[in-house]
Order: sequence, then C-alpha cells, then structure tokens
Amino acid sequence: MGALHKEVCAILIILHPGNKEDEFLNSNFKRFAAVISLSLIATIAIIPCAAFFVSAQTTSPVVVSSTEATEEILNESTFKANQILADKSSAETVLRAQAFDAAKKNTEETLADIEETEAAEAEKQAQQAAETPVETVKKPAAATSAPATGGKYLLNISNPDPKYVSYSVTLDAYDRDILGRLVMGEAGAEGYIGAALVAQAIRDTMIADGYPTVESVRTSCGYYGSLHMAPNQDVLDAIEFIFDEGGAVVQHRILYFYAPNLCVSGWHESQEFVVEHNSHRFFDRW
Repeated sequence: MGALHKEVCAILIILHPGNKEDEFLNSNFKRFAAVISLSLIATIAIIPCAAFFVSAQTTSPVVVSSTEATEEILNESTFKANQILADKSSAETVLRAQAFDAAKKNTEETLADIEETEAAEAEKQAQQAAETPVETVKKPAAATSAPATGGKYLLNISNPDPKYVSYSVTLDAYDRDILGRLVMGEAGAEGYIGAALVAQAIRDTMIADGYPTVESVRTSCGYYGSLHMAPNQDVLDAIEFIFDEGGAVVQHRILYFYAPNLCVSGWHESQEFVVEHNSHRFFDRW
C-alpha cells in the first residue's frame, strides 16, 4: 500500500510541475493522495470479488437445474424400465392363462370324446345283448346212458306231458356247490333217482319262473334242506344228468314236492300230482 501511495504522489507532482516536491507533499496533499490510493485499492479488490459473487449467483441455479434435470431423466428412465417390465410380466401372464385355457379345453374335449365312445360302446353292447338270447336254459336234452325205464326218461308215469322238453342249465362254481349241498340235504338218502327228481324240480322251477340262480330258487321257494353236508356220488351224478346233460326223470314238469312222512300239506295235494318216489311226492302247477 506504501508503494501505491508513493506512485500516486509522483503522478500528482507530474500533474503540477510548478510546485516543489517538499511543498507539494504537505499534509492536505498527502490526505488527498491517500484517498485516491484507497479508492484504487478498493476498486482493485472489490471489483473481482463482486464479479466472482455475481458469477456464483448466476452459475449456481444452472448447476441445480442440471442436477434436477438429471434426476428427472433418471426417474423417467426408471419409470419406463418398470413399465416395460410390468408390460412384459403382463404379457407372460396372459400367455400362461391362454396356454392353461387351451390345455383345459383340450382335456375337456378328450374327456368328452372318451365318454361319447364309452356311451356308444355300452349302447352297442346293450343292443347286442338284447339281440342275443341268453343261454341259461333252452338247450334241447341230449340222449343219455343213465339208467332209464322208458326212452330217455328214468321213470314212467301215468300222465306224461308230450309237450314237455327238458333243458340243460349252465352253472358257475358257486351255484353248483349250493346245488350239490341243497340236493344232498333234501334227498341225499333217496339214491340216484330221488336226487335226480329233486334236481329236476329245481331246474324246472328256474326255467318256468325265470330264477337266475339256484340260490334264488332256494331262498324264494322254501327249500329247507341243510347245506352242511357235501354231496355224495349219487347227488353229483344226478346233477350232471339233469343240469349238464338236460335229462329228466319223468316226462313232465316238476315244480313242487314234499315229504308226507314229515308233514301234511293240503296245498301241495291241491296241485297236479306227477309222481311219488320213496318218501317224496312231486307236483306241477295246474
């Protein structure tokens, strides 16, 4: 600052050459020079600071604006990225739903085809069954070598029925076992003829009244013979002759029988009498 003051004083001396240096440099002149020096110093020091301050004030908002713009761009990019992901997720969900619907529809169509095929097959089988007669009975009797007193019949009777035809009946293993035990319980001690008469009564009842099994005849027609005894050979031979070969003991249908030595039955005696053998009397329905 001292150097600057001296330079100002020198300039003022040059501007006033008529004065002497020592006279010029009096106290008032020195004050004036000091004021000018301070003004110059203030100008040199303040103007750059003011310029820097103004520059900072005008530049700062631009920086802030640039930061906010960057953040806005980032936010917009993030939003777009999220929107793209959401759209992609929605598209995948739609595709999965469409695939599921297509698979469900195919499954339903397949099940419908299967049900339709099964229904058609069941209808076809039912139609075939309706057109095909059941071979439970109605098979003409074959000639037999079993003991007989007249033709293919084992016993002669006074009232043979010329229209009577005997038939074979097919039995499963269960029904054959029931039949053997039932005939054994009813006539196991009556020999081959007695067992064959009881077997014929059971067979003719199945045919006449449409019973599908021996068990249904036993439970519906009041047979009380025990099932605890296994059949003997006479019973087995009688069943084979009556059911398997379609033979008959007499040429007449037999539906009922009873043992007079065990009970009295006016109802049985009211029916058409056919034959009596040992302790049993056999009848047909009028």
